[in-house]
Amino acid sequence: MAQEIEPIASLTITVFTRHSADCPKKDKPQWKQCNCRKSLYIYEDGKVRYASAKTRSWEEAERAAQRERDKRNPVKIELLKIAESEAAKRAAELAQLKPIGEALDQWLAGMKGPTKTSIDAYTSTTRRILKWAGGAKVVFVSDLTPALLDKWRGSWSPEAKEPENRLALTTQAALLTRVKAFCKWATGMEYTKRNPALTLKAIPVDESQTWPLTRTQFDELLVATQTLDANARYKSGRIGEHLRAIFLVQRWTGLRIGDVVTLPKSALRGNRLSAIIRKKRNRKPLAARMDFILPDIVVAALNAIPRRKEEHPDYYFWSKTCKEETNVNNWVRKVDKLNDFLEFTNESGDPMDFRSHMLRDMFAVEMLLAGVPIEKVSKLLAHESVNMTERYYAKWTASRKQQLEDEAVAAMRRMGVTVSV
Repeated sequence: MAQEIEPIASLTITVFTRHSADCPKKDKPQWKQCNCRKSLYIYEDGKVRYASAKTRSWEEAERAAQRERDKRNPVKIELLKIAESEAAKRAAELAQLKPIGEALDQWLAGMKGPTKTSIDAYTSTTRRILKWAGGAKVVFVSDLTPALLDKWRGSWSPEAKEPENRLALTTQAALLTRVKAFCKWATGMEYTKRNPALTLKAIPVDESQTWPLTRTQFDELLVATQTLDANARYKSGRIGEHLRAIFLVQRWTGLRIGDVVTLPKSALRGNRLSAIIRKKRNRKPLAARMDFILPDIVVAALNAIPRRKEEHPDYYFWSKTCKEETNVNNWVRKVDKLNDFLEFTNESGDPMDFRSHMLRDMFAVEMLLAGVPIEKVSKLLAHESVNMTERYYAKWTASRKQQLEDEAVAAMRRMGVTVSV
C-alpha cells in the first residue's frame, strides 16, 4: 500500500484584471495594459479569496501583491518586528533627548545663589556654548562628545583668528570651568549618559604677580601715550590724553581699569574722587563706594580730557551705548597697543609686557615703601582681608628688600652694635 502523502499548505498571490463589460480584452485576465481595475487572487491554506488591489495600475497591483506576501513571510515578519521595536526604542530615546538650548536655559534659570555679576558671566557662557554648538552641529546635549569639546577647547587662543575664540588665558580658564559645570549638571539631569567634559585638561594660567612699575617706567609709559598719538593714522586713534588720565588715576588710587573707565564725571569733586569698587568677574562681587584724594596732576589730567563725539557727555571714557564689560575690553585692547612702543623688563631683566594691573601693584608697593601699614593698604585696595594683600601686593621687590635691610641695620645700631655695610 502506497504511503499517503500529507497535503502541503501552499500560498499563491497573483494579480489579475477585472475587466469592465465593454473592455476589448475582457477575456484576458492577465492583460496588464488596460485601465480596468486590478485585483489579487489569494490561495492560502487550501482556500481561495479575492481582494481588490485598489488600483488600475498593474505595477501598483504587483507591489500590493508583494506586500501581502511579505505579511506571510516568517523571516520578513520577524525583521519587521525588530524594525518596529528599534523604531519604538529610538522614538522613546528621542522623546527624552534635551535640546542643548533648552538645557542651557534651564541650567541658567536654576542659579538662585550667584549674584548678578556671576549670572552675567554664566549668561555669556551659555551664549558661547550655544553659538559653538550651532557650528559644530550639536543639537542635543547627548550629542556632546569629549572629542568635540576638546577640539573646541584647543581652538581658544589669545591670537586666534576667529573673534569668538580669541580669549586670554584667564578667560579660557573661566570658560572651561563653566563648561565643565554645565556638563556635570547635564549628566546629573540624565540628559547625557556620560559626562563629556571629564577628560578636558585644565587651562594653565600663570598666576604669578605682575611686577609693579618703577617710577622711571611709569614716566616711560606716559611718554608712550604721546608716541601712540604721533603714530596714529587717524584722529580717532589719538587717545593719548585719555590713556594718560586713566594711568594717573590708577597710579594714585590703585583702582582697576574697569572701575576707572566707567567713572562718571560727577565722581570728581575738587580733588576728591568717589568711585565704585567692583571685584573681578567670577568672584563674589563687591560694589562698595570709596573716596580718594587725588594729586593735582591727576585732577588736571581728567579735566583736560578732550571729549570725543562718541563719548557720553556725563562720562570720561564711556559712550554708554555698549555694556560696561564691552567698554572695559575695548580700553584693554587700546592699552595693549602701547607695548609696541615700550621695552619694559622686570627686576630680573626679563622682558615683560605692560598690563594696566601693574599700576595697581605700583600703587600698593609705593604706599608700602612710603611707610603706610599693610593693613591700611589693604583697605585702600578694598581687599576683604590683609592676607590677600600680603599674598598679592607685598612681594619682595628689590626696593622693598632694601628698605627692610636699611631698617634692620638702623635697629641693630640702635642696639649698640656696629654693622659694616
